[in-house]
Amino acid sequence: MTQHSGAVSRVLWLTLGANLTVAVCKLIFGFMSGLASVIADGYHSLLDASSNLVGLVGIRISAAPPDDDHPYGHQKFEIFSSMGIALLLFVAAYNIVGEAMERWQSREVHEALAWGYPLLGMTLVVTYLLQRWQRKKARELSSAILHADSEHTRSDFLATLGALMAVIALDLGYPEVDAIVALCIGLAIARSGVLIALQSAGILADKAPLPASEIIRRAEGFPEVRLVRDVRSRGFGSGIFVDLSIQLDSNLSLESAHEIAHKVEDRLRADIPGIHDVVIHVEPYGSSK
Repeated sequence: MTQHSGAVSRVLWLTLGANLTVAVCKLIFGFMSGLASVIADGYHSLLDASSNLVGLVGIRISAAPPDDDHPYGHQKFEIFSSMGIALLLFVAAYNIVGEAMERWQSREVHEALAWGYPLLGMTLVVTYLLQRWQRKKARELSSAILHADSEHTRSDFLATLGALMAVIALDLGYPEVDAIVALCIGLAIARSGVLIALQSAGILADKAPLPASEIIRRAEGFPEVRLVRDVRSRGFGSGIFVDLSIQLDSNLSLESAHEIAHKVEDRLRADIPGIHDVVIHVEPYGSSK
């Protein structure tokens, strides 16, 4: 496993432990009180833990080095893990929305437990700090799986906040808020799933991670480069692949043209740390092919 993959895995393992602890606390309180919003929130946290496991498996596979069948590496397996997380979110959202609708129709009234306040308050703080830390690590490590997981944790924070509001509303004599909050939690989970799925689909479809103008500007910074065209980029995070063609004066020697191409590549790598590989095709200026 690479240093990058190891760092991502450590974040996921720590997140897994936190999510399991939070989920158990919420589910115990939810089943003892019978509150649909708290039970939904507990399942949401348990789903967070499941997504951590999916992510760990994906990271393990994506860390494998390039081989004959996968010359560009196995990084996209991380995206498959993100899609798996999105699928889990959709399943959870469907079940939670269904339970909320049943609870609304039954109008069943439950009694909140006093110790639910400090418990939900504690899990709210833990989830907030966890989400901030995950988002920070996702930026530092340029990890799609950590970004997806931080979105999941963010929705968990909002779900816990809603569950706490439902407990307060129940004590104030508004039991219907419980079903409403559970419904909102389900819809929030579905929204997170859509965002993750769209982002992952873009990467799988080789959506350009870098603007072509950004690459052209750096290549044209060399006076010998007369024209830059056919700029393409694919990948994500620290595994971005770039292809481009540069046109040089036809009177330059092969050695000089080769040296200029290397300078362009070095500048691109220095200015854009996420670039993993650069392929530059050198043409005589004025060539149409």
